[in-house]
Amino acid sequence: MGNSLTYDKRREYLLNNDNLYKNAVYLAWPVVLQSLLHVSIGTIDMKMVGSLGVDAIAAVGSGTNVVMLIMILIIAISTGTTAMVARSIGEGDREGASKSAGQSFILCLIASAFMIPTGLLFNQEILQLLGVSDNVLVLGKDYMTVFFLSIPFFLLNFMAKSIFQGAGDTKTPLVIDIIMNITNVFFNYIFIFGIWFIPAMGVMGAAIGTALSRLVGTVLGWGALISGKHVLHINVNHMIKPYWNIGKQMINIGFPAALQGLTRNISTFIIFAILARTTSATAAVPAFVIGTNLNQYALMPGLAVGTAAATLSGMNIGAKKLDRAEDSGKACATLGAILMMSFAAISAIFAEPLIGFFLDKPNPEVIRIGRMFLYIIALSEPFHAVTIILSRTMLGAGYTKKPFGITLICWLFIRLILAYALAFIFNLQSTGVWIAISISTIVSGIMAYFLFKQGDWKYVELNVMTE
Repeated sequence: MGNSLTYDKRREYLLNNDNLYKNAVYLAWPVVLQSLLHVSIGTIDMKMVGSLGVDAIAAVGSGTNVVMLIMILIIAISTGTTAMVARSIGEGDREGASKSAGQSFILCLIASAFMIPTGLLFNQEILQLLGVSDNVLVLGKDYMTVFFLSIPFFLLNFMAKSIFQGAGDTKTPLVIDIIMNITNVFFNYIFIFGIWFIPAMGVMGAAIGTALSRLVGTVLGWGALISGKHVLHINVNHMIKPYWNIGKQMINIGFPAALQGLTRNISTFIIFAILARTTSATAAVPAFVIGTNLNQYALMPGLAVGTAAATLSGMNIGAKKLDRAEDSGKACATLGAILMMSFAAISAIFAEPLIGFFLDKPNPEVIRIGRMFLYIIALSEPFHAVTIILSRTMLGAGYTKKPFGITLICWLFIRLILAYALAFIFNLQSTGVWIAISISTIVSGIMAYFLFKQGDWKYVELNVMTE
């Protein structure tokens, strides 16, 4: 009865509370803390790795870029799952939510069976395309090998969070993440530096520590979903028995979003390769890795509010409250823009000491290039917030094709053409790359706003079919 009461009260609150900003904050603040933990742990990891030298930083950054290139399947599954779970919750259909969540478990296992051998076979070739040095190549390959072997934990942990968030429960994943991140720091320290009979493994040790922490997160997340003690109870039978029509619809919803994520990752991959060919590549590459890590603190509240926007969109449309779904998106976008602009300004103001924190020894060139990155990127962050949050509002409704089109145009064409031209033709080098990123982000925000205002996203039909 307690779980039923929690479910009904949460649904009633999210669908009927008049203060839309309060709804956004209600869902977003645990995700902000969750993201803060994640980014903070990433910062601690980077500091640990940074003590091994700039090659180690570049190796982790290179490995991360390659990892994100192949995450198309998990984005497809998670986007479809969030949309269908949120829609089912809005309609009051608990069994439909359980079936959708259960099918995501099956799809994760299928995706893992594909991604493990693919990653192990081609990780070195892809790293070589980045143009990294031989030492960075060896370190990056070690890092990625461990990651690919642990890919099921990564996928299932990510998916459990998406299910909870789609159901309107953002607090349970926060608690799980607190535990997971504590274990991450513990295991990373042990395996990076060694202790007792465990040898120091450097960059590979960082990957091992992260893999073990994701195993902990997977066990806790799916254990909570199966237990029935939280907002959504997943029937184990729904995790074993395939409902192919449900799985197919989830992929149809999520595939354009996956292509959207893949486009972003390819763009970042090529940006990385461009930087590796600039005249100050040895400083520009670690500056980009460090600057991107610092910029995660600005992205963090925007992504959290975007998560809230997707949940509110799906639930309100499921409950046939279309105007409320649109108003929720607007409120979330306003809130996210203010937060992201504030965080970006702080990173820019304190750029020099923040960048210096990651370096094992003073490096004026890395600090100079990284500081310029944070200055220029900060100018476009409000537009970045609009893109993220309005896109996620539309994704939460199952409307994914046109947001993908915006990403394709802005990230893969405008950004890369400008980056190459400004870096090499106009000889602005890394500064030209930063300008290109900022301009493409501004254009993306404008396009996302006009697509959102058209309103077609509110009329996507979704059905949880059982056969």
